[in-house]
Amino acid sequence: MSGDEPILTGREERAAAALRLALRSVSEEWPLRVDAAAWVASVPRRRSIGRRLPVGIAAALAVLIAGAMAFTAWPRGAGPPSPGPSLPGTPGHFDDGQESFDYPTDWSVLAGSDHGATGVMDVLAVLGNGSWHESCQRGAEGTSSWMNCSTDAVDVPSGGVVVKIYLWYGGPYVPCRGDTQANATFGNLAVRKTVDATVTTWEIRVPGNEFGQNGNIFVEVDTSSPSQLARAEALVASFRWAPGESNVGGCASIETPTPSPSLARYHADGISFDYPASWPVISGYQHWGIHGPTVEFAVGTGTVGSGCTVSASPNPGVSCCAPSLSVTADQVVVFWYEGAWLMDPGALPTGSLPPGQVRVTVGGMPAIESHADGWAKWQVSRVGYIEAQWGPDATNAEAEVDALVASLSLDR
Repeated sequence: MSGDEPILTGREERAAAALRLALRSVSEEWPLRVDAAAWVASVPRRRSIGRRLPVGIAAALAVLIAGAMAFTAWPRGAGPPSPGPSLPGTPGHFDDGQESFDYPTDWSVLAGSDHGATGVMDVLAVLGNGSWHESCQRGAEGTSSWMNCSTDAVDVPSGGVVVKIYLWYGGPYVPCRGDTQANATFGNLAVRKTVDATVTTWEIRVPGNEFGQNGNIFVEVDTSSPSQLARAEALVASFRWAPGESNVGGCASIETPTPSPSLARYHADGISFDYPASWPVISGYQHWGIHGPTVEFAVGTGTVGSGCTVSASPNPGVSCCAPSLSVTADQVVVFWYEGAWLMDPGALPTGSLPPGQVRVTVGGMPAIESHADGWAKWQVSRVGYIEAQWGPDATNAEAEVDALVASLSLDR
């Protein structure tokens, strides 16, 4: 390849991929000696763009795709059984070199980048405990074939969830309009959230893009379970673009990013996590009595009580009752405490869980998570809990709490 080889944009590179798919199908139906790789430059998807294809070449490429697809025929016979869907990265962590995110390991991989939707929509992953498949119809008329796709077929069991993460690149060209205003924030990630009945969608802009433009990532969640929705929010909070990922030549010149709240890093007594810098640290590590309760940390704008008091002479000692959390309408607080224990704090309960509770991992620890309006709780041992409360006017409080818990790590 010469140094003057033009570098494709994300849209042009996907068009080239569609052309290669079409040529492959043509060659299977009418054997020809065609080297599809000779038609386009082979470059990674959506990398920073130094030079763009001239308009004439891009237009010619589109004509070639249309012409090739007009003669494409779908395979007439079933091939060998395909392996189950898989995702790049490691279990619980998606990483394809351009974007990455964390997801619960107890969510099944319903579809990955190797499923049949690649030619229709760039789906990165479909996760959850329900079922999902495309609603596409295929047919042929003479030597031509066609495919029409409608809304995905999704079946979500009671308390379940189906999450689709995809990259949108179809539809008409969307000009730069200065549309960069987010309405939800997860740590340093500003996104646009929409809700339609039980389906919640977050749009994540690729750097240099505006909302609604080609190349953005969408996380679409179908669930009626608050706890499952909270786990999906933690997935969004963990999303990261790879260094250098951008849509150079897009709308960078008029970009006005929405400022995100700065984060502080808590690191004490072997516990680390990120939290909004505007939240004060209410308490660090406290241990009451010899075998009494323990406070690991408390942060936020509300108030926390350990439930313990020290008695003075003539009968000095420590007496403890249940801890307390209190918030006003616009406050939030997060508190990790452990009740009194003698030799071992004890393992989590086993067996089936009540509705609204789900098993997760927090900081490498197994936990039982539950969410409701205005509060969330993660049980990490028989007597240990990370608990959060927030008032009705605390904007983005639930997402901030979920992001804090998702960032928590232990080095002890």
